[in-house]
Amino acid sequence: MQKLFLKTVFFLVGISLSLNLLGTLAQRAAPLEDWRVEFQERGANFKARNESIEAITLGNSHADSIDYSVLEMEGQSLALAAADLFELEKTVISLDDKSPNLKTVFITISYYSFSRDNSKFDALRSRRVGFYSMVPVWSPIKGDWTNFLMGKLDAYTHVMSVVRSDSWQAVWPALLLDASQTNPFPYDGVQTSSVWGECFHYTAEQLDTHAREIAGRNVSSSIQMANAHPGLEQDSFDALARTIKRLQARGVRVIIYTPPYYQKYNTYFADGGSHITDQMRLAVSKLQETYGVEYYDFSNDPELTTHPGLFYNSDHLNECGYKVFSAKLLEQLGGNGRFDK
Repeated sequence: MQKLFLKTVFFLVGISLSLNLLGTLAQRAAPLEDWRVEFQERGANFKARNESIEAITLGNSHADSIDYSVLEMEGQSLALAAADLFELEKTVISLDDKSPNLKTVFITISYYSFSRDNSKFDALRSRRVGFYSMVPVWSPIKGDWTNFLMGKLDAYTHVMSVVRSDSWQAVWPALLLDASQTNPFPYDGVQTSSVWGECFHYTAEQLDTHAREIAGRNVSSSIQMANAHPGLEQDSFDALARTIKRLQARGVRVIIYTPPYYQKYNTYFADGGSHITDQMRLAVSKLQETYGVEYYDFSNDPELTTHPGLFYNSDHLNECGYKVFSAKLLEQLGGNGRFDK
């Protein structure tokens, strides 16, 4: 019996070491997903600067809209692509006592934020696993033990880098390309010079096409998640409410905001998802009333939403857009007499 036990232990250790080695090599040769790499880099930057950090931005990729140099604050984005409010709550828990000078937390609220549960949607489930792998939390989101265990397994074995979600398709041809010949601009857009600097963006026609596709996809996936998770809107609200209370208990100023979207995205989202947007606004109003949290809505600001040159694509600002939006946000924050640089 003792020999069998020792053999089992050695076998498991050997498998773990082998997966770690293979996973590490795989990540260096061909990073699994850009969002993982980006989030890990942000986490490392936050850790290196945590004692000087005054503000952080949390939310999904729409949270990548604030330029802290414009706000004149020591800030760090911890946005995670496709993150839902359950993951946001766990992220805040993981940050307890790790940012002694934190004064402000910006939380992005997208139209569909209260209609998202990544564990209930096959196309996003791997992101939930990746979240558990990267964020040091030691209990799962309610009812999510399977993804939690898979995420922690990946954290220690890098198994997801070996058994990849893309099944290694097109990886080897990509590795053979000369990196110097690759286009640093990731899609067939345009570059224009403006008072905001050099702006990379889609044309108005491309923005229209993108808006129709992505708005429809966001509405459809939100409806599917809500159907798979009865009571999702209330559960998401409760998760955000707990997050706000946790931060406010630390004396942190919580600011929630909806960033600007290109006008066509707003139009197409409203076509099928106006009820989703209405529910979001009701939830935000309740948060304002209950917790006194600040909310700033730039989603339909015509000074932003009508300018193609400010948008990377129809629901994300580009670097020029970050600057313009951040300047407007700064004006709003200062206008209420409470903002302290």
